[in-house]
Amino acid sequence: MLYFLLVLFASILVKTVSWAFSYFGLSSFEQLVFHIKVPLEGTNKRFLVDWFRLCFLRGFVISIIVTLLIIHIFAALWLCWVWLLMCIVYSAYKVGLIQYGIHQFQKSDLYEQDYIEVSASTLQAPKKKMNLIHIYLESMETTYALKKDGGDSQENLLPFLTKLTKENISFSNTDQIGGAKVVTGTGWTTGGMIASTAGVPLNFPIYHPFCTPKQAFMNGLVSLGDILEKDGYSNTLMIGSDAAFGGRKSYFDQHGHYDIQDIKKIKEEGWLDEKYHVFWGYEDEKLFDFAKRKLSMLVKEDRPFNFEMLTVDTHHPYGYQEKKWEKPFDKGISNSIYHTDRLLEDFMTWLEKQPFYKDTLIVIQGDHTSMAAQYIHSNFDRDFDRRVWNCFIHSKKNPMHIKKREFTTMDLFPTILSGMGYTLSKNGLALGRDLFSDEKTVLEKKGEKALNLKIQKQSSFYKKKILGLKH
Repeated sequence: MLYFLLVLFASILVKTVSWAFSYFGLSSFEQLVFHIKVPLEGTNKRFLVDWFRLCFLRGFVISIIVTLLIIHIFAALWLCWVWLLMCIVYSAYKVGLIQYGIHQFQKSDLYEQDYIEVSASTLQAPKKKMNLIHIYLESMETTYALKKDGGDSQENLLPFLTKLTKENISFSNTDQIGGAKVVTGTGWTTGGMIASTAGVPLNFPIYHPFCTPKQAFMNGLVSLGDILEKDGYSNTLMIGSDAAFGGRKSYFDQHGHYDIQDIKKIKEEGWLDEKYHVFWGYEDEKLFDFAKRKLSMLVKEDRPFNFEMLTVDTHHPYGYQEKKWEKPFDKGISNSIYHTDRLLEDFMTWLEKQPFYKDTLIVIQGDHTSMAAQYIHSNFDRDFDRRVWNCFIHSKKNPMHIKKREFTTMDLFPTILSGMGYTLSKNGLALGRDLFSDEKTVLEKKGEKALNLKIQKQSSFYKKKILGLKH
C-alpha cells in the first residue's frame, strides 16, 4: 500500500503540473509563490472539478498501471522510489523551481539603476483635475484583433474595441494594433493591476508573510490611488467577484482607501440578492449596469473621481456565457470576448451622453494576456507576439510617437498620470516610463530577457523599500 501511495502521489503531481500550465497558463514560479501567500476565497470552484477529473483520476489510473508493472514485471519495489524522484525532478523543472532557487542567490541592481521615486520633484499635479475611468478588461490581448488590424484572429471578435482603439490613442509595438509585453510579476490579475497602477512587478519571496487585512501590502509603494487620494480624488474599485481573492482588497484598501465595490459590498448595499452567484460572483452585464449607477452617484460629489473596474466574463479557462446570448462563434470564450465588446460599446455610448464625459480620461486595458492556454494554442499561432491591449481617450497630452514602442504594463502607471495632465519631470515613475514622452522604457533599454532576469533575481531595494520587509 505504501508503494502504491508513493506512485500515486508522484503521478498526480506530474499530471497536476502539466495541467496547471495548460489550464491556468502559469508563467513563472513567482506566480505560484504569490498565490500561496494570498487569500483564495471567492475562487471559481469549477477548477476543482476539472482537477479531480483531469489530474486525480488520470493519475490514479497511471498509478495502477505503473505499480502493476513494477511489482509483476520488474519485481523491484525500489523502482517506486525512482518513479517518485523522477516525477519530483520533472515537476520542479516544469514549474521553474530550479531556476527560482538559483535566482535566490543572485543579486539584481534593477531598482538602483531604474527606479524613479514619487516625490514633489518628480510629479506635479495639474491645476485643472480630470476624472479617471480605468477599465480593466479581463485577459484582453491584441491576439483577438483581426489579422488585418494587427492581431491573429480570423474571426471578428472585437469590432467595437478595434474601432475605438483606431480612433483614439493606443500605444503599440507594431504599426498596427499592439500593446504591452507581459514580464515576470505582471502576468496575472493582481500583478497586472499593480504593474499598471504602481509601476512595479509583484514578486513576493517565499518567506513573505501571508497577506491578511492586517498585514501591510507593499507598504513602501506609492500608487496611483495614493497619489490621487492625496490630490483630493475619491477612489472606487468595482469588480464582479470577491476582492479578497489574490490580495486585491488589501492592495486597493491600503493604497488609496478605495471604496471597494465587490460582490460582498454590492450585496450589502442591496443591489444584488444575497444568494445570487454566477461564475466568479456576478456577470459583466450587471457589472456595467452597476458602474453606470455608481458613476451617476460619484459625479454628484464635490470632488474629482477615480473609478476603476475589472470585468470577468472572459476569465480562463472557459469564460462565462449566458443562454440568452447571441453565439456567432464555435468556441465559448470567443463568444465571451464578443459579448464583452458589445457591453463595452453600450457602456461607452452611455458615457458619451454624460456631462462629465469630456472632462474624464478613459483608459481601457487588459489586465494581462489570457491564461486560457488551451483556447489560445488551438485557435491562434503559437509564435504570435501576444500583447496587452490599451486605449486612451481624452488625454491631455499628445504622444510623441505611439508606434513601434517596446513597453510593459508598468509603463501605463506614469502614462495614465501624464494623460491626466500631471507633469513628470523625469518622464517616468517607479519602473514605468511616460509613453507620451520620447523617454526610452526600461524594456527598450534592457530587452525582454535581461529585464525578466533582473526581476527574478534578489533585490534588497525591492524587499526593503517596496515590500517593507526588514530582512
